[in-house]
Amino acid sequence: MKPQLDNPPGEAGFTLIETIVALVILAAALLAFYEFLASSLHAADRVRHAAEAYDRRQNALALATKLNPMATPEGTLDLGSYRLHWRAERISTPQRSTEYPSGSEGAFTVALFRVVIDFPDDHEFAPVELTKLGYHRETRPAEPSGNL
Repeated sequence: MKPQLDNPPGEAGFTLIETIVALVILAAALLAFYEFLASSLHAADRVRHAAEAYDRRQNALALATKLNPMATPEGTLDLGSYRLHWRAERISTPQRSTEYPSGSEGAFTVALFRVVIDFPDDHEFAPVELTKLGYHRETRPAEPSGNL
């Protein structure tokens, strides 16, 4: 007596066409996932680059707030992972300040400067350009006192 089979001989397993269709569907799904992953990684890289550019710009502006271009018209500041280099060019004639409210000659000579702060090690970041007031305190002789 022959053993009984649960499945008839024509229905055991997948056919070649079913296997190929399943592989095509799997390949399409994996291709879509790869496209999603590649675009996500590209977007993350753009965000990282934008954050780094923002950080550098903020550091350049912080340097500019402390900088007196009349006293130090050029220099370099090392921040560890990158360097800032600035150069200042005078764009107005130096003038003597005035005292308020009398309008008499003040203690400072002032002028406007165009300051360019760049990143000499990384040329992919745009330089920061700004206009800054430079100043220098003039020494004046002490005024004579009337108590001699």
